Amino acid sequence: MKKMLSVLLIGIFALSLAACAQKAGDEKARVKCPACGYEFDVPAERP
Repeated sequence: MKKMLSVLLIGIFALSLAACAQKAGDEKARVKCPACGYEFDVPAERP
């Protein structure tokens, strides 16, 4: 039972990380400042 629970938790963790990952391409992430409401593009990280 512990093994099944561990696999389930790891799967949920992996899915949550995948949901936050940005798609590859020319898309730029839009960020909204919570203090002033200004929206701006975030430059892509280059490895």
